[in-house]
Amino acid sequence: MTVTLHLKPEVEAGLLAQAQASGMALEQYLLSLAEEAALQANPSKTSLTGPGARAEAVRRMLEFGRKHHLSFGEPITRKFLHEGHRF
Repeated sequence: MTVTLHLKPEVEAGLLAQAQASGMALEQYLLSLAEEAALQANPSKTSLTGPGARAEAVRRMLEFGRKHHLSFGEPITRKFLHEGHRF
């Protein structure tokens, strides 16, 4: 389906900035927004692409890090990996 949108210049500029921040072309970004809105209306289907999927992936990685006591500030060393274990 082809859709033509008549956006106010300030709305277009805002969407373009969000698209660029997401590393997408404007059309691709708008498509991901439309897909996400459609999937939210039908929660039985999940999206593997788009801003919502990226946020969900980051949330899951952070949850994994908390569960396994990892952080971005600590280097992973043998001592750190085997902390609390007896050989």
